[in-house]
Amino acid sequence: RGGRRAARTRASAVKKRRSLTHVGGAASTAGDPAVAGKLAEALDVAPAPEPAAGGAEDDPDRLHVHGFHTYPARMHPTTAARLVRALTAERATVLDPFCGSGTVLVETMIAGRRAVGTDLNPLAVRLARVKTALYDPGTREAILGAARGVAAFADGRRERRAGATRRYPPEDVQTFDPHVLLELDSIRAGIAEHRGDPRVQEALGLVLSAILVKVSRRTSDTSATVAPRRIAAGFPARLFVKKTDELVRRLDDLARLVPPGVPAARVELDDATRLRSLGAATVDAVITSPPYAATYDYLAHHALRLRWLGLDARGLSTGEIGARRRYAELDAQAARETWKRELGTALRAMARVCRSGARVALVLGDSAVQGEALRADSILATVADGAGFAFVARASQIRPHFHGPTVRAFDKAPRTEHAIVLQKR
Repeated sequence: RGGRRAARTRASAVKKRRSLTHVGGAASTAGDPAVAGKLAEALDVAPAPEPAAGGAEDDPDRLHVHGFHTYPARMHPTTAARLVRALTAERATVLDPFCGSGTVLVETMIAGRRAVGTDLNPLAVRLARVKTALYDPGTREAILGAARGVAAFADGRRERRAGATRRYPPEDVQTFDPHVLLELDSIRAGIAEHRGDPRVQEALGLVLSAILVKVSRRTSDTSATVAPRRIAAGFPARLFVKKTDELVRRLDDLARLVPPGVPAARVELDDATRLRSLGAATVDAVITSPPYAATYDYLAHHALRLRWLGLDARGLSTGEIGARRRYAELDAQAARETWKRELGTALRAMARVCRSGARVALVLGDSAVQGEALRADSILATVADGAGFAFVARASQIRPHFHGPTVRAFDKAPRTEHAIVLQKR
């Protein structure tokens, strides 16, 4: 009985976690006391409210565009907002070279700074662009109108019992019930039929991406486990319109929060270890959370969405740093050296695009390989100087470790998440 209670407790903990910087609590600090205090404050984020206590309007993790599309391991919006305001000046150019779904970019714009983001994941680039686009009211209304047209197109095909427009791979056949797969096929075909503003078509593609797992047999975004799920006929099309309406409302909320004159973020498909899309000495600050070594595999997590949106994932496949699929083949020493090399290369790219004196804030978590802990702060300290950065301050908080096979790596000292500030020499 006690074992069942423990299992339920673990399941509850896993279900509740969203952003990794979402736990709060006391922080240990080092370096410049004033900066370290700001870092500790940035990490000290209260847990999300229970559903019965409120909705998205009470949870900073899901405010306005932050809650539109799931994205694993993103920085908590409150952490991002506090880092931006504490470490950058008004009208500064702030770079997130691992921008993911655009959390730092959104908070940078709200703070009145100029946001620049890059990512090697084409899904992330599209998502961040849509979430930071600052569409005018006419474009937002056009997006919703087009979604209604796509839903009507899908409903018409369903009523006529039209077949699929293409042959689907076994992965999709296993992931969706047959009638759901046909409806999603019709929604995708309807989006492809849209003519006019390409921004509308891009936004609708992201809405489709946002509902794929919700109507699938998959139990979560980060799990390949499937389970039966009853989805009524016509529900995918109705959800598509509902989700588009949600996106339009969230974009409207964001437009009211961004100060006048602040431009939409510039978001580029780029490798953070090269940053070829940015010129030298063009960035005033960097605020980012690189992938945690051996922790996630974004290619695997997003394979379904990348396939359905027809996005080219070859760059992500070959260039994703920290990917669990690669670190699983390494022993602890090789993993440590690999992470040093990957992190050092990214820091050197940041140094090239940063102006002299620019500060770089990194949110990094400890990880483990083959039963040995990889301490992110220690590893960063070994490569920062060689990349042209001086240590300024650190704040660290204890975090739970959810990966069962490596949990013993943190028996002697707990897993920790760090906010670390460096300064370009």
